[in-house]
Amino acid sequence: MCMLVKPLNPAMRALFATLSVLVAIAASAACLWGAESPPPAATATEGKAAARWAAPAVEQVLPGVWRVRFGAPERFTPLAVRESGPRAQGFESLPAPATLPFEPGQIRCRISASRTTVYVPCDEPGEEIYGFGLDPGAYRQKGLCKNLTVCAAVMGQTGASHGPVPFYVSTKGYGVYVDTARVPVVQVARLTPNAAAAADAGDAEPLKTSEAQLYAARAARGHTQVIVDLPGDSSGVEVYVFAGPTLREAVQRYNLFSGGGAVPPLWGLGLKFRAFTRADQALALQTASALRAMKIPCDMIGLEPGWQSHAYSCSLTWSRERFPEPAKMIGELQQAGFKVNLWEHAYIHPSSPLFAPLKSRAGDFLVWGGLVVDFADSEASRIFADYHDRELVGKGILGFKADECDKQPPTDATPFNFPYCSVFPSGIDGDQMTQLYGYYYQRALFQPFKARNLRTWGDVRATTALAAPLPFNLYSDAYTFDQYLRQLVNASFAGLLWSPEVREAASLDELLNRLALSAFAPQMCLDMWFMPHPVWEQYDRTRNKADRLLPATEQAAVAEKLRAVVSQRYALLPYLYAAFQRYHNEGLPPVRSLLLDFPTDKSLRDVDDAFMFGDSLLAAPFVGEATSRKVVLPRGTSWYELRTKRWHNGGSTVTVTGSPGEMPLFARENSLLPFAEPVQQVGRDTVFEIVVRAIGDRPAPFTLIEDDGTSFDFDSGAANRVVLTWTPAEGGKVERKGTFSGRRYKIQRWESVRGPGVSPP
Repeated sequence: MCMLVKPLNPAMRALFATLSVLVAIAASAACLWGAESPPPAATATEGKAAARWAAPAVEQVLPGVWRVRFGAPERFTPLAVRESGPRAQGFESLPAPATLPFEPGQIRCRISASRTTVYVPCDEPGEEIYGFGLDPGAYRQKGLCKNLTVCAAVMGQTGASHGPVPFYVSTKGYGVYVDTARVPVVQVARLTPNAAAAADAGDAEPLKTSEAQLYAARAARGHTQVIVDLPGDSSGVEVYVFAGPTLREAVQRYNLFSGGGAVPPLWGLGLKFRAFTRADQALALQTASALRAMKIPCDMIGLEPGWQSHAYSCSLTWSRERFPEPAKMIGELQQAGFKVNLWEHAYIHPSSPLFAPLKSRAGDFLVWGGLVVDFADSEASRIFADYHDRELVGKGILGFKADECDKQPPTDATPFNFPYCSVFPSGIDGDQMTQLYGYYYQRALFQPFKARNLRTWGDVRATTALAAPLPFNLYSDAYTFDQYLRQLVNASFAGLLWSPEVREAASLDELLNRLALSAFAPQMCLDMWFMPHPVWEQYDRTRNKADRLLPATEQAAVAEKLRAVVSQRYALLPYLYAAFQRYHNEGLPPVRSLLLDFPTDKSLRDVDDAFMFGDSLLAAPFVGEATSRKVVLPRGTSWYELRTKRWHNGGSTVTVTGSPGEMPLFARENSLLPFAEPVQQVGRDTVFEIVVRAIGDRPAPFTLIEDDGTSFDFDSGAANRVVLTWTPAEGGKVERKGTFSGRRYKIQRWESVRGPGVSPP
């Protein structure tokens, strides 16, 4: 379960916007002075407070990756605590890096007693900047002020989110990462240095009085920069520059530098159904049985806080009242093909067996009456991980939902988190721990699975930079439909996986459209934690809780619609699994902004309501209750609309219509698409029966990945590459290469869709 945050009303949004501007002005005051040239030398009386310009130490650390070190970096940063080292072999798959628009040595850094400020050249008129993490409020970032704090709610276009990341990419073809666990305030090419001011400017200009005129006058002039302002008394920082030739390769290099993308277990790509929060053992089993009876494909049952003897804070022990025989329940669910995921958070209640061993290894404040684990202490992390291994993973639990590790917004005065003034035995300070807590938490939960050579697919409420190798999906319910969608697209610029949970909606139509979006996210999750009855029995939350259920015929109709949406997902599991392998090996996100595939198409620079799903499918969700929308199709290829079986020219804008729960899909010309017959669940021996559709007259080969689907053995070669090819003259061919002895895919037949016979613009 996650904490619901009410959307801000217009008055509160306006107030917060004003406060944000004031904070940004105060935080960036030091940036303005000397932005064009270093300040005069400090006098002896200024002492420690004097700012100094640090000399850059530039080194190319990987092909197309430069490190610029200023002084001595801090002890606690994402780089210092990252899960794994760079996946160096992946760089071999990328094109040679292109010339950067600036030299890494041109990046400058000023260090004072109160802040460290990084200045990155960004004098690129007509170019755009993307990234900085999830940011539900903004897609294009140039001209904005970003406050990259972990946050549980939408804060305008500030960059506050579940996954704030000080990494951005430019359409000029490069990326920049500042390695910090502080809360950066980033001025994205929006400030004007005083050197750009003219002595007689404005004398002859007419008086500006309208709001539009006044705000237009604030546009940056002169040579602009991206200015990253870090609070705190540090002695240095590292900045990394990632070359293109386009922003696509810059993102790939960043993800490979992070360690390569996570590969889920094959079953992890199926549906996760989270049960009623107060479900007991009988209701959990009943929910699983109902899913099978309704033939809605599903692979994981998630239990919310009620599984524990105490939650908020957490005991991390089973409630013997509600779950008298957890081992028996887990066994029965496994027999029915379900894996079990447990909700928790890392605030340890005094009744927990972990309380005593962790009391001396926790922060000096409690949250919800529980200890805040000092995950920066390796022994505390080991104790936490070993307990999960012994009591939960070792007894059949295959995933966790790590909740409440983010931070309440400034509009929420409830005691939600530990404060920045917290002290931890490891020496990490409160603001660093706040930014890193979700990342540390994931690492601790991941350890038991790695030790057992088991893959997991979990959920987390907050993370930070360099998170690509961690097998956790960011989630929340506190967003409007368009914000859900924008975060899904923005995540692809930052090495993050965002997967919206589907909980409730204003109508059945919107619920189905939300579920369709979830079906094309990295994880598909239907979370009914507040509904005691299955959603198809009553989709209205209030009526569900009041036991006012739909008539049986209507229940069957709703279940049929849900089954159709989920089956879309299961038909594409082999296709999506191959995309995740590419994420791991080449750093290319499986679900991504259109700009990552078409970086030179300027018509896409504002398109944040459609995305690429794998290499060949463009998905354009219906938003809200809509069943019609316009879709901008990228240039350079033709597109085949799967529902209407019509070809469209790239560069055109088309109107699509459909039914609630449908996902408008367009296949790129000359693609091979493997569609599987949906299964009810993915088992160790599941074999997918596949129809391959050849879209166009000269489709490129497609490679499926065949392995056991559960272990990490694929990384040491225990996998097959199943290469599909098709030509008009010879039809389809299948070639297996590898050492995996099993079979995952059976090609049933091939279907040909002839090309459009038109030249794309």
